[in-house]
Amino acid sequence: MAVCGIILFGFYIIAVIGVIFFPVAIPFNWPNNLSWQETLYNLTRANLSPLYFLDFTNHPLRMPWLIRDFGLNAILTIPFGFGYGYYRRPGWLKLVFSALLTGLTLEGVQQIIILVTGTLYRTVDINDVILNALGVIIGFAIFLIIKSAFHKLKKNKSYQTVEKQD
Repeated sequence: MAVCGIILFGFYIIAVIGVIFFPVAIPFNWPNNLSWQETLYNLTRANLSPLYFLDFTNHPLRMPWLIRDFGLNAILTIPFGFGYGYYRRPGWLKLVFSALLTGLTLEGVQQIIILVTGTLYRTVDINDVILNALGVIIGFAIFLIIKSAFHKLKKNKSYQTVEKQD
């Protein structure tokens, strides 16, 4: 059973890498397109304003926008949180740290790809880090709920077996 879980988790990681990082467009004039001005421009395009979406004047809350920009970022990392719970039993502080590290890693690698290629194929956003972390925490919570339900079910079955023997 553990080998099957490891294989599934590996496929999940490969799928996440495929969704987040590819395709990477490399310009024909690469690396000649890289300059300090282009690098600074690419660095300034990263959104470092957390929770900017609460400003209703710039982004009216429409359901397609919410689902695309927020829901998908959280959904992307729910399986990671579930798998993390399966293989580790962290405390809540360690879980939050790991969740934030997951989001920072995903967005950080995107920023590195942008700087190395000199293209803006993605937008780096601190809100994506927050939502990816939230997805990891939700996935871990789902794992705990399912684990508790199975534990209760198993305990119930063993109790019924003991009753039948008496």
